[in-house]
Parts: sequence; C-alpha cells; structure tokens
Amino acid sequence: MGLGARITVAALLIAALSGCSHGDQQTRVRPAEDPNLLAGCGPLDDQKLASAITVTGLRQQSAPTVCNWTATNSGGGAVDLTYAWLRDDTLAREVRIADQFGYQIERVLVKHFGGMYWRDPKDPGSCAVTVADTGTVTWWVQNRGHTAQPDPCAAAMNLMDATLSVDGV
Repeated sequence: MGLGARITVAALLIAALSGCSHGDQQTRVRPAEDPNLLAGCGPLDDQKLASAITVTGLRQQSAPTVCNWTATNSGGGAVDLTYAWLRDDTLAREVRIADQFGYQIERVLVKHFGGMYWRDPKDPGSCAVTVADTGTVTWWVQNRGHTAQPDPCAAAMNLMDATLSVDGV
C-alpha cells in the first residue's frame, strides 16, 4: 500500500476509532455560531494555511472530519496536507495507532499541549504533528516527491502553531 493510501487509511481509522466519522459526506464549513474554532477544517482559511508553509496552488479536497488539500511548494513540488480534529480523542490513542502502522513518534510540547511528531521511516517526505487537550488536532504534510526538503515536520509544526494561535493559544 502506498504512503498516501496509508495516511488516508490511518486518518480514516483515527476518525472511526474516535467515533467522529459522519454519515453525511457533503463538504461543510464550520457554522459561524459554532464556538469551537477547531471544528470542520479548522480555523485557518486557505490564505493563512498557504502562507504558514509557503505554498501556492492550494486546493481543498475533502471535509469535514478529515480535511485534505493539495498545494505546490516553492520549489514546484506537489504537497499533500491533511487536517483532523477529533473531539474527545487522546494522545495515548494516537500513540497506539502510530505504533500499529509502524510510524516513529517523538513526544513534544507545543505551547502548553502534549503532542507528538509522526514519521514514516520509509518516507522522509512525510511527517505529522498531533497535539491533545480535550481532543486531538493533527496536521500531516507529505511531499509527493518523498523528499525531506522542504522539511515536512517543520511545515506541520508551522501549521499547528498557526492553528493554535488562531484558537487563542
């Protein structure tokens, strides 16, 4: 199974295990009255998302529980971005899922939230960062060329920092 398919399967598995999958597959935008900025595809509009990691040609692919975008990095390479916010999920569950799929993890503290990096040992162009509080927020970045540059972990962390900043953290 290719890395993109593995990431998609992992994201869907995360959603299913968390009980957050939705039967309605229509693209939805977080309603203005929803006070949770992490709901839907998160608090970053496409312009903020693109500027956080210096990409162009950004195009959203799906929503609402797991949201995907494709973009072009400054070197002209294709990049896939995935955002997931899972209410009531835990970092411990995310660690178990990472172990199950063979990802290497590194624990981190992001602002005041516990978190982790996910790295696929077979793909230096893929990395994610997850933070947890009353649920988990995850940003995955995958350089389609499977190259380590631009750094997908730095890009995932930039997206997480931007997301937490918009959420007031």
